[in-house]
Amino acid sequence: MQKQKVHLRDYIHVISKRKSTISVFFIITFLVIAIGTFTVRPKYMASTKVMIEKNESNPLFGGKYYNSPQDIEFIETQIEIITSKSVARRVVKNLDLGKNYQSYFPDMERSPSFLQTVAGKIRHLITSGSDDLVATESASAKPGDDYKTDENDWIAEIISTNITVEPVNESKIFIISFLSENPVFSRLVANSLVKAYMEELLQHKMTSSGITVKWMTQKADEEKQKLEESEARLQKYMRDNDIVTIEDRITVVPEKLMEFSSQLSKAEARRKELYSIYNQIQEATSDNSLSIESIPVIKDDKAIQNINDEITKVQQRITELSKKYGPKHPEMISIVGEQERLREKKKDEINRVISSIKKEYELAQANEDNLHNLLEKTKSEALGLNEKFAQYQVLKREVDSDRTMYDALFSKLKEQNITEESQNVSVFIVDPAETPLVPAKPRKLLNLLLGVVLGLFGGTVLAFFMEYLDNTINMPEEAEERFGLPMLGVIDLCKFEKGHEVDQEVISLHKKYTTQIENFRALRTSVLLSSPDRPPKSILVSSMMPGEGKSLVAANLAATLTLAGQRVLLIDADMRKPRQHKLFKLNNREGGLSTYLAGAGSIVELTSPLSSLFIIPAGPLPPDPSELLSSARFKELLGQLQHKYDIIIIDSPPIISVTDSLIISSVVDGVIIVTRAAATPYNVVEKGIKSLTDVRAKILGMVVNGFNPQKYRYYYGKDYSQYYGKYYGESES
Repeated sequence: MQKQKVHLRDYIHVISKRKSTISVFFIITFLVIAIGTFTVRPKYMASTKVMIEKNESNPLFGGKYYNSPQDIEFIETQIEIITSKSVARRVVKNLDLGKNYQSYFPDMERSPSFLQTVAGKIRHLITSGSDDLVATESASAKPGDDYKTDENDWIAEIISTNITVEPVNESKIFIISFLSENPVFSRLVANSLVKAYMEELLQHKMTSSGITVKWMTQKADEEKQKLEESEARLQKYMRDNDIVTIEDRITVVPEKLMEFSSQLSKAEARRKELYSIYNQIQEATSDNSLSIESIPVIKDDKAIQNINDEITKVQQRITELSKKYGPKHPEMISIVGEQERLREKKKDEINRVISSIKKEYELAQANEDNLHNLLEKTKSEALGLNEKFAQYQVLKREVDSDRTMYDALFSKLKEQNITEESQNVSVFIVDPAETPLVPAKPRKLLNLLLGVVLGLFGGTVLAFFMEYLDNTINMPEEAEERFGLPMLGVIDLCKFEKGHEVDQEVISLHKKYTTQIENFRALRTSVLLSSPDRPPKSILVSSMMPGEGKSLVAANLAATLTLAGQRVLLIDADMRKPRQHKLFKLNNREGGLSTYLAGAGSIVELTSPLSSLFIIPAGPLPPDPSELLSSARFKELLGQLQHKYDIIIIDSPPIISVTDSLIISSVVDGVIIVTRAAATPYNVVEKGIKSLTDVRAKILGMVVNGFNPQKYRYYYGKDYSQYYGKYYGESES
């Protein structure tokens, strides 16, 4: 379904459709406002013009600060003070209203009548805010009725309620106004308000200054004690932990850490180097295949190198002498002995080097352990110093904070003592109030105009809200576009209809021409043209809910088809609440569709006032109509009757209520859905169409019954029923 585009005429259509709702709302609203306007008692407003400025004559900071128009906080604060109950009580006291208030309102002792009470309520609804209270309360208020704080508090309530304060833009001027029934009383209160306001400011200043000084003195004493306690804790901590030398030690310890760390790294490297050499010597000693002299540290030893040189020379000498002498020659014996002596000496040197390396390794190991211990000790010392210094810093910050707080409070206390008697708000009377001659309330023309606007606007909003809540079918075009089904016909609302009940007559049998007869003729044409090949032979006429007029539509469609020369059979398949026998005044007790389907009799085709229209009534009500309609006997009957008649119209129960219509829809050529304007909900139609689609029924289209064109004149112009008689003349018989 495509979403329809909203046009201006759609809004005009809603207004035209709901014009009665708009009219009723407008009349009620306008009458309420008019009654309230013309029954309200006149009220007079007296205004005093004053200048209010903020200043701080502070000798510590100097200068004077004036409020700017943008100083919203100051302006709102002064307005709240002026309209406060405290200022109103001062007015009551200054004017001695507890004794002479009744002299300004002589009718105060009268008890209000019922009409006055109702008028007062209406005035309360239409007048703005609190401006409307004084008339009602001055006529009906009694001392002590609702106010328990003071004997004359009820008068102060009336006064504070009717005070208005308006600041003048781009200036320091304020207009203080008071509204009352009595113009003299209005002037007296307006002028007295300024004096009461100035007294209230002075009282606030004196009270707040005394409280502030007392609080600040107490707070300063507390902060002084806290400062002394924190200083004592700091001094004790410094004595206990020798904090005087800590700062110097904190700068030395990191240097020691760096030095010890560097020495430890070198010691570790030296120890690893000696361990590698010592490990090579151990491996060469344990493995005979390895020569210990090949180890670089032994090989590069100067003493061992000198011995090796001497051994080389002796070996050369032995080689030379062996050529001359034998092994037992004294020189040979002497030189060989020299060789052995050198080898022993070399062995001793090697052992010396090994022993030296071992001792050096052990010394390097001990040096590394010593440096490691020194480093850990220095780290522990650094951590301890840091902890002590951190605690020292905490105590020192606490002392500094307490000293700063105490100094600030002491300074503020001195400042407050100096400026205690100064006033921070200055008030000057520019124009005193005068007795008003013309009432300020009510504004009759403005109220009536407001009534017109509210009535029209509220009624229009209410109309659109009711239209939004209306989920029923109203416009045939909307239903056709929403469901995507052809609109076969629209049956206008009959003049003899009462609500949803229709008179028990077939409209198409009337001799007198009516608009509804033409509606059914249009429906007949749509049905005959609904199929491209040939008109449907069997048509089911049903609705979604009871009371939508599907039986009357089925009867009139059958009669109209007969007038067009068709041989038509009307079957009343609504065996739960049959109506066709009532419309055509036939006997339904002797036999009908139910008796035939139950096998209790043959089919009876009754005649009607029209010669080509035959009717099969529903017959006696069976216990389970859906079982009879789903039998093969009903399908066989329908097949036989299609050979005898041009068109068969079947009236059935509503689709949503029971399954009878769904059973019949599967064996007919088409289904016509009857809906009722302003009664059938869209969601019910959607549910019914889905049920028909699920059983693969062929839906020919929809009929909107009970359509009232009077509500849609914007779409259809004047009541088009008056044109049918002029155009068509007499109706066909």
